[in-house]
Amino acid sequence: MILDVHCHYCFSRYRAAGIERFAFEDPEPAAPDTPGAPPLPTDFDSCISPRVMRRPAWWLARRLLGLPAVGPELDAALEERYRPHLWTAGPIERYVLLAFDAVLDDAGRVAPLPERSEDLGSDIYTSNSLVRDVCRRHPERFLFGASVHPYRPDALAAIEAVFRAGACLLKWIPLHHNIDPADERTVAALVRCAELGLPVLVHMGEEFTLTTQRPAYRPLRMLLPVLEQLYRRGTMPTVIVAHAATPVTPWGETESHRLLLEALRGALRRAPLYADISAMTAVTKRGFLLSLARQQDLHGRLLFGSDFPVPTGVWAVRGRLGNAYPAIRACPAWPQQAALACRALGFNEIVFHRAAELLPNVDFFAGAAPLTTAATTG
Repeated sequence: MILDVHCHYCFSRYRAAGIERFAFEDPEPAAPDTPGAPPLPTDFDSCISPRVMRRPAWWLARRLLGLPAVGPELDAALEERYRPHLWTAGPIERYVLLAFDAVLDDAGRVAPLPERSEDLGSDIYTSNSLVRDVCRRHPERFLFGASVHPYRPDALAAIEAVFRAGACLLKWIPLHHNIDPADERTVAALVRCAELGLPVLVHMGEEFTLTTQRPAYRPLRMLLPVLEQLYRRGTMPTVIVAHAATPVTPWGETESHRLLLEALRGALRRAPLYADISAMTAVTKRGFLLSLARQQDLHGRLLFGSDFPVPTGVWAVRGRLGNAYPAIRACPAWPQQAALACRALGFNEIVFHRAAELLPNVDFFAGAAPLTTAATTG
């Protein structure tokens, strides 16, 4: 089975009515005055922050793509545009849809949605409850990728809750989420994931779609010593480094990518450490993708991902695809284009099939009764 391990699911102002919610995401918890219980950053199940909506790049994207303003019409348009990309037939059989937990401050308090560039807060938010519901309704197509911030006072219980509810991995972006890899709460969360058998998909290295709010937590060298220590103790979970820790541009910070390859061949060569190749068909990552395609000794440690809805940009490798390019470009689904292109570039079949062997709960929702979800926007 071929899985896409890295697929985002986000709307501008999306509220799902009538769905079963995790206790830690209940907008009206049974004990609202519970000490230390963080509130939600918004009453939407998926949203984009006012800060992002004011960026010139967002304005330009709306104009170029003909998208309406933020609200019900935009979310309806996004859902319509997602459909052909996520349902078109091709080598990818199922997609891991990623929730995206709220940004917390160092004290474990939820930050409100950011208005200004200097504000600490979530540029995007997608609840675990929403993503689980979508996966329940379409188990033949989607897997539940959860997101739980390790600074939550109830983080360990929440991680167990999402795992027991069908999560196949946990997603973090430390430089945006405000997660110190060496913080004792982060380490405790990693150990709990190891105990459960729940992989962690973590973005280390440069980022361009979300605000880099904690530059100190960006380099992979912040995470590797933690993983090495956990590995020696036998408490390291399966860790997947997003985008193989590649920089945003060819001239960006390449140390994280270099250290990842060194770790895969060196200190962590027998550890459950992997990397996904999502978003790497983009023109700015083309050189890194072609280099990885040649490094066959690493293909057993690479997993396919698309980073949808980030455009694949397979035109960037057109010259390397030869006669296969027209058929690849004719496919209407960006993730399927990326998978076809990576195959044509010489990535071993294990890159596409390994995730189905690594991820837990792959068939968790199989045979589940279909649920009805009423989505509202506003």
